[in-house]
Amino acid sequence: MPAILRMESVCFQYPGREVFHGLTFGLEEGEVLGLIGPNSSGKTTLLKLMDGLLNPRRGKVFLEGKDLRKVPRREVARKIAVVPQEMEAPFSFTAGEIVLMGRAPYMGRFGWEKQRDLKIAREGMALTDIAHLEKRPFAELSQGEKQRVLIARALAQEPRVMLLDEPTSHLDINHQVEINGLIRSLNVEKNLTVMNISHDLNLAAEYSHRIVLLSSGSIYAMGTPSMVITEENIRRVYETMVMVEKNPVSGAPRVTPLARAKMEKAGLQKTIHIICGEGSGADSARRLLLRGYRVSLGVLNIGDSDEKFGKALGLTMALEEPFSPISERAYRENQGLIEKADLIIVERFLVGHGNLANLKAAIEALKKGKRVVVLENGLQYDFTKGEARGCYQWLQEGGAEFITDHSLILKEVEKV
Repeated sequence: MPAILRMESVCFQYPGREVFHGLTFGLEEGEVLGLIGPNSSGKTTLLKLMDGLLNPRRGKVFLEGKDLRKVPRREVARKIAVVPQEMEAPFSFTAGEIVLMGRAPYMGRFGWEKQRDLKIAREGMALTDIAHLEKRPFAELSQGEKQRVLIARALAQEPRVMLLDEPTSHLDINHQVEINGLIRSLNVEKNLTVMNISHDLNLAAEYSHRIVLLSSGSIYAMGTPSMVITEENIRRVYETMVMVEKNPVSGAPRVTPLARAKMEKAGLQKTIHIICGEGSGADSARRLLLRGYRVSLGVLNIGDSDEKFGKALGLTMALEEPFSPISERAYRENQGLIEKADLIIVERFLVGHGNLANLKAAIEALKKGKRVVVLENGLQYDFTKGEARGCYQWLQEGGAEFITDHSLILKEVEKV
């Protein structure tokens, strides 16, 4: 789709601090774009550049193909509406009067509102469900009501583009969902193009067609929510550990922070080594990390889904080349991690000659007095001509704790 608002090679700096250097970015017509990033990454500055409130030092901003600096402000205000985080009215304006201010680009300098202006303002109030607040003083409204008034004022401008600067930052979860749902419905019903700055990654993922992740004045990642909101991206840009899962209802990525306090305390906690593969270790690792335990993984082939998960979270792993059997080197690395661990977990995974050494490493751990917990494995497919079954039998007879599902792992860990 064509970009209705576009930045090309934009450079901008405040005194003593460069914000953007050669930024190129486009807001596509008809989309809801979520703009995310840490504090001081340039989100609000980008919004002001796109609205023409700031001018780039180099580069250009284009509105419908026209250089924004050459477009009269009145015309810009008819195409682009900005919704701030909050607004304090200096006088006792009513909600209706605040909304009517959105008609300013269509009235002369000393002109009075006409019937059409009143009609459009009231339509905006109806769309945002605040018609009953028209006569109420703006200052007496709740934060959620005020935000709806500001959105109605923006709609009164009859814009093609709406830029929102953290419109739900001071709202409770109920009003956050309401405002984001309203924005999305306006996008659908009025074909409104929206850029929404948000600190809430989950809401951004739920209500955006596309996400832009800013980091230190540049675009770190851009694409669909699932492409951008990943554990590795968040860890690198926000410098914090998170768990990203798929929302079971909407399918959007869902972010769970791994609390910094817990991560810092992890050094005082136990270390759990997980022998896994093919994604079998991710669930256990997440559960343990959320409770502050340190986790290591191995041996994993590079490119395996567990390896990708571990890499995203910065976990220590014993690795082998893609599609290669476990080498002596990787086996020794795995033994080193096992040696440092307080508990070994053996996940369910398909066993072949290439990864049979992982079961043998668990047996060696048991022989050395390590505590080993094994997820029961029916071995419907045994590619080792019975060797794998023999390893499991040895583990069971040697004193390993066999459990039926992941829900029991935490109880076993707490016994250490």
